[in-house]
Parts: sequence; structure tokens; C-alpha cells
Amino acid sequence: MAQIPVPPPPNLPLAPDEFNRQYQEQLNKDFRLYFNRLTAVVRQLLLGFNNYGTFYDTQTRTNPVANAENLAPFDTTAEAYGITLEGTPATKFVVSKPGVYNFQFSSQLDHSGGGAVSFYFWFKRNGTAIPYTAGKAVVDGPNAETIVTWNFLVTLAAGDYVELAWSATGTNAVLLAAAAAPPVPAIPSTIMTVTYVYPNDIG
Repeated sequence: MAQIPVPPPPNLPLAPDEFNRQYQEQLNKDFRLYFNRLTAVVRQLLLGFNNYGTFYDTQTRTNPVANAENLAPFDTTAEAYGITLEGTPATKFVVSKPGVYNFQFSSQLDHSGGGAVSFYFWFKRNGTAIPYTAGKAVVDGPNAETIVTWNFLVTLAAGDYVELAWSATGTNAVLLAAAAAPPVPAIPSTIMTVTYVYPNDIG
């Protein structure tokens, strides 16, 4: 993984007792070189901080098999830079730069009938579940919509991807989307917001 080089402080020579043009020119050259390198590092950091993305899904998603893993698909990119939504269906949030990213989601839960249903959500990195990212929510009955939301910081290399997985105890469980009903805008079934937090290997 590429590192962001931090320039060392300039090695300045001792000043002569009297003004010396050659010394002054060398001093200016050393300072100019140092600040040029420092500016390049700041620009590289700022470019990394510009990575972001907001994505959502406009469709209601069902749970075909009880207690089985589903990957939450997303069909709309609202805003994005340096982060792409990939896959068929599109479940992968792929990052273009190494660093620490904050993944935050919210999802509207419901079920079509019967008793209480338990929902579970967790994050996956490059196809593997990330430990201690799971959570549980219970929907007691139909038309008892519940919104869940949480976030997790994930360290990624360029080209890595993160997915949102979910499972439910009943096949009547859904991630619910709803059409606009003025004055309320449309409700997506799931929203994912991704932000770049910090490069993970400054040295």
C-alpha cells in the first residue's frame, strides 16, 4: 500500500556573522524546497478527504429464505466521488484510495403478517463478515415500520469493497420502500453514506 511521504524539516546551515548573498540564496532554496514538498502532501491529503458517497435503494426487498444471508442491493447513486457502486445486483461499495472509511446505513423494516420477526444486519469487507458489526431489531407486527441505523469505521486498501448483509427469521420480512405522498418525499428501503475519514498509512 502506498504511503504518503512526510518531508523532513530542512537542514539549515548556521548563519554567518555578516550578510552573505550565497548563504541567503541557499537558505531561500532550502525553504522553497521544503514548502513545495509540504504543499504536495497537503494536496494529497485533501484529495483523499474528498472521497464520499450517498446511495439508496428505491425498491422493497423481500427475504426469500428465513435465517439466510442477503446482500442489500442499491439502485441509485445520489452523490459520489472516489467511491463506486458495483455488482449485479449492485451491492459492493468500492473505494479508489486506501484509508479509513466511515460506513453508515439506515433501513426501514416491516413484515407482511404473522408474529414478531427479528432482523439482523452486519458489514462485510471483500466478501468476509467484519467481526462485531452485527445488530438486531425486532418488528412486532405488520404495518409497524421500524428504522434501524448504525455505522462502523473500516480500514480499506484501494480496490477493496464493503457490503451490507442482512437476515431475518421470517420469509414475511421486508426492507420497505414507499412512494412519495405529499408533503412527504419517497422513502428508500435502505440508505448508505460513505465518507473518507483518514489515510491509514502516513509515514
